[in-house]
Amino acid sequence: MRIGLPKGRLLRHSEAARASTPTSTSSWLLRLQDIPGLVADSSLDAGITAEEWIRESRSDVVRLTPLCWYHIRICAIGHPEHPVGPAPRIVSEYPSLAAEYTRWRHPNATVRHVHGACEAYIPTLADLALDCVETGLSMKKRGLDIVEELFRGDVWLVCSRETAADHRRRAELLAWAIDIRHGDTECAWQAEDAHVTA
Repeated sequence: MRIGLPKGRLLRHSEAARASTPTSTSSWLLRLQDIPGLVADSSLDAGITAEEWIRESRSDVVRLTPLCWYHIRICAIGHPEHPVGPAPRIVSEYPSLAAEYTRWRHPNATVRHVHGACEAYIPTLADLALDCVETGLSMKKRGLDIVEELFRGDVWLVCSRETAADHRRRAELLAWAIDIRHGDTECAWQAEDAHVTA
């Protein structure tokens, strides 16, 4: 099997997972954002990626199980002293999610795709940021608040539909997930929110 593992902030977890990958497996360290698309088009058989990037890429992957490598919330963030007008400027690393959000919440908004540091744009260069919140500490330091929570996200073991249909490979991946998961109890909140594809 060909498995994509995330580098960057999750590299430590990926290296530990790589040491226990199923037999006859090749693995690559890749950007978290790129893994859903590579799995969806069967360039990879499976991968570890995050809920927000599955949704952002709209990739057709099968979510096998959450791994509890981190927990985040995707939120609209603003400054409490700067009310949002009828045509807000929104910045985000997630242009597809931001576009979806504006359709049902702020249809006259403009969305700017940025690469990190969304909070720095508020309130001078943008009215809202659609961003990932983990602890919320950096947001609070800037005097910002969560305006709205869109969804919660976990890190998932995913596979292609072809891999999911192969019962042996699917079972092998699920057995591996038990070894690399960081505990079931802290994943419980995500299970309620996830749209699991079987």
